Amino acid sequence: MAQIKIKQVEGLQSILDALTVAVTSGSLKSSYTQNSHGFTAGMILSYVNGSWVPADATTEETLGRIVVESVTTNTFVGVQVGTILVPSWDLTPGSYYVVDDSGTGIPAEFTSNDAYSISNPVLQALTSTIAHVLPWRPSIGQQIIEVPVAITQSALALPTDGDYQATGLSMQFTPFKDGSVNVLINGISVLEGDGLKTKEVYFSNDGGLTAKTISNIEAGDEIYWNGTIAGFDLTGTDQIDVEYQRTTNA
Repeated sequence: MAQIKIKQVEGLQSILDALTVAVTSGSLKSSYTQNSHGFTAGMILSYVNGSWVPADATTEETLGRIVVESVTTNTFVGVQVGTILVPSWDLTPGSYYVVDDSGTGIPAEFTSNDAYSISNPVLQALTSTIAHVLPWRPSIGQQIIEVPVAITQSALALPTDGDYQATGLSMQFTPFKDGSVNVLINGISVLEGDGLKTKEVYFSNDGGLTAKTISNIEAGDEIYWNGTIAGFDLTGTDQIDVEYQRTTNA
């Protein structure tokens, strides 16, 4: 089988040469063509509706994605991550730079007094003219990750007489993502009414007049007991447990 030499594949060597330059330069960069773009070295750009435009922090779509390293009239080199040198910069070494909401694409030094609703840390200054373009990109404000945590609430029941009787146990938390709940009497599961008052127990927030659906149970909703339906009333020695999941952020 004949071996294929790199030089025999048209254009491959130039691509490999470009990759070598990018890797040895300490940054990942690409060359882009956009006629009469008007950009200057050091600008932060966003890609919107098929064109590169100066980045700003007004929307997620317009946040910075590359930093311009060099330009010609119709082309420019943009750094995605790694080291970049822009002689015209006057950066503060060690500081982080973001895009602000001015729409100019000019790096803005981040301070604790800034309160942009959309975060976009683009680069960190190494010297006054050299920076490291950071690998992370747009996110909207603070991102809260919800994590479910199993919880069990327990209480001794209020004595009941017949149906639609308050048990004295109310939900401390809203269930995670409208999840299921499990009610137990003395360790034995009972049937919960899903928007119905015709099961052994149901949840209510209006004194037992109406039953909540399981997906709408919220913190503060109380468990009600139907003694006639269940076949027995509760006494002060009966233990009620309710098992469900809540979030760590509750």
